[in-house]
Amino acid sequence: MSDVWNTLVHGTVAARDVVWDLANVDTVRLGVTGLSGAGKTVFLVSLISNLLALVRGTGAVDSLPRFRKTLTDESGQLRLLDVKIESAGPSRVPRFAFEAFRATLAQPERPAWPVGTDKPAQIVLRLTLKARSTLGRWKDTFLGPRIVRLELFDYPGEWLLDLPLLEQSYQDWSAETLRLLNEEPRAALSVAFRAFLGALSPGAPADDRTAEHGFELYRDALRRCRREAELRWLQPGRFLTPGPWGDVPLHHFFPWTDAPGPLPGTLARQLHERFEAYKREIRETFFEPYFSAFDRQVVLVDVLGALFAGCTAFDDTSRALGRIGASYAKQLSGGWLFGRKIQHVAFVATKADYVDDLQRPHLQAMLEKMVESAPGAHGNALGRSFHFVSSLRCTSDANAPAKDGVVTRVVMGTKLGEEHQRAFYPGIVPAGDVPAVFWTKPFFVLPKLRPPLLQPGDASPVDHINLDSLLVDLIGDAL
Repeated sequence: MSDVWNTLVHGTVAARDVVWDLANVDTVRLGVTGLSGAGKTVFLVSLISNLLALVRGTGAVDSLPRFRKTLTDESGQLRLLDVKIESAGPSRVPRFAFEAFRATLAQPERPAWPVGTDKPAQIVLRLTLKARSTLGRWKDTFLGPRIVRLELFDYPGEWLLDLPLLEQSYQDWSAETLRLLNEEPRAALSVAFRAFLGALSPGAPADDRTAEHGFELYRDALRRCRREAELRWLQPGRFLTPGPWGDVPLHHFFPWTDAPGPLPGTLARQLHERFEAYKREIRETFFEPYFSAFDRQVVLVDVLGALFAGCTAFDDTSRALGRIGASYAKQLSGGWLFGRKIQHVAFVATKADYVDDLQRPHLQAMLEKMVESAPGAHGNALGRSFHFVSSLRCTSDANAPAKDGVVTRVVMGTKLGEEHQRAFYPGIVPAGDVPAVFWTKPFFVLPKLRPPLLQPGDASPVDHINLDSLLVDLIGDAL
């Protein structure tokens, strides 16, 4: 009899827990990405730190005033009761090392920027909120507070470059890629690979060593394009950031257009089959199980870095963002991608503290133009937004000494390796379209500035620019 009773009790408790979760627990899945150098790691450290500090902070600083206003009820009370980092559990995805990254920034002797990541990582915040409606207050009385699980999934932005590739054939992708490789500066940076292609016989037999050697030469050309010319439209994305799988035979293909139809037993057929296998693999291992689960998406962009790298690098970054924007536009307007529709995509210009307060909106306008540079990239304006942000502010605004009665607005910061602040003036940042005359002048060299020293512990806020406005726009409606 006791066994029956225990079974009934445990079954009732389990059923009650299921009902409670259905009534009170919501999950918001937020993908966070950005092309290399955009600042994903620091963005996540700042976001998590400031959310934790919002409810645990001991100081007088309110680091998220706009976000706090969204979470304040009619009586002026904060509806957010608690924020916790949820246990990772038996996840296949590595945990985002928030504590280690924050400790790097909080080193008392000399704070340092954390090393960037090139592999997926995930962390989940558990937000406990009071209900905000009459019905909600009734539920709060009988069922308890509402829980919102904010899943933050960090992944390399280069993987987004494979979204357009999923719709291409090997022949079309090869033709487009080789056309670009024959243009400068790509041509000068891919001499060895193009010489290798020129020596191939159209009827060459399938051979693993030839395929691997061609892959290595092509990958090296992509690496040089990114490192020496700061180009960003570089496919496939896994060739530069392979993730936890590393370089495997699946990657051993390269663009080639000189062979006839892909006859069985030929190198051309081998490359064609590996290209199609690569598309299946990235679809089955990332886009379908992870990307398709995102409710919202943040795409971080170092707009300033692209601008000051010169016209070619800027145009190439615009090409990459335009193609990404076109893929998202289809998703936002029709939900065609993997059978799921992302609700909101936020494109964010980072490092806004490197320019003065009057020019930061220019970064946002420029980013919007870059994203909309490709045909079909306009999409549904209701599902997309543009922002400028500094995740961790390391400058302050100031007026330079007046010259001829005109005050110059500058930012004050400390370069890495130095001890004292000095003024930086990057010049005029164009708002939207970049005029041709801009490229005829010497470019500002973007300095690497020291991060400010963070206070230890997660109850201390992180100084930022505009992060609270981004949070309101991105997840405010879900809270």
